Amino acid sequence: MVAIKALALATLAFTPIAVRADPSPAAGVSLDPAPLERVVGTPPAARSAEASQDLAILLWLQQARNPEIVSGSWTLLESNPTAFSRALGVDMLRTTPLLNAALKAFLKPVDGIKDKIKDRVNRPRPFVSHPQIIPCLPLDASASFPSGHSTWYRAASELLADLLPERRSRLIEVGRHGGNSCVLCGMHYPSDVEAGQRLGVAAAHQLIQSPQWRAFKADAAVQAELDQVRKAPASALPVLVH
Repeated sequence: MVAIKALALATLAFTPIAVRADPSPAAGVSLDPAPLERVVGTPPAARSAEASQDLAILLWLQQARNPEIVSGSWTLLESNPTAFSRALGVDMLRTTPLLNAALKAFLKPVDGIKDKIKDRVNRPRPFVSHPQIIPCLPLDASASFPSGHSTWYRAASELLADLLPERRSRLIEVGRHGGNSCVLCGMHYPSDVEAGQRLGVAAAHQLIQSPQWRAFKADAAVQAELDQVRKAPASALPVLVH
C-alpha cells in the first residue's frame, strides 16, 4: 500500500497542470451585418461603363507594373498586423504582442461578414473572366467582391489609428495599400478594393464602439505597449514607399 501511494504521488508530481489561458479580448464581440452590407453595395453590372473602366485600369496597370511594384505587393500577401511596423516605426512582433493577437481576434468577425458577402455576390475574379489578365500574386479561388485584403487592411488600420491617432495618416496609408496591391497584381478589380475599403471602415467603427474594444483599449498592459510605440520619434519614422 505504501508503495502504491508513493507511486501515485510521484505521478501527480510529474503530471502537467493545465493553465487556463486568458480569454480573448474580443470574446463575445459581434457586428451588425445589415449596415455593413449596405455600405458595400454591389459590383458594376456586366458590360456596363463602370465594368469596362474596371478592366481598363487592370490592363493599364499590368502594362505599367515593374519588378519593384510586384515585390512590394508580395510583402502584403499575408494579413498580418506586423505589416504596420513601418507605419509605427517599431518591430511590432517584439514590441506589441498583445496588440497583434488582439487585432487578429477582433478582425475575425469582419472576415466572417466579408466571406458571406463574397459568397452571395459571387463575382468571378478578373483573371477568370478575362484571360488577358496575368496575376503577379498566388491565385485565389474565392470570389472577387469585396476584396478581403482591402477589408482586413483598412479595418486594421482604423483600429490601430484609434489607439495611436498621432500615427493615423501613416496607418491609413498602409491600410489602403494592402488592398491596392491586389489591383496592381490583377487579383481584384478596383471596385472590389473600393468596396473592401468601405466595409473595413464601417466594420472598424462598429468594433471601436463595442465594450470589448473599449476594455481592451483601457487595459494597462496594452497601454504599456502603446507607450513603447510612442517613444519612436516622428523624425525617425521610415518613409512609406509602395
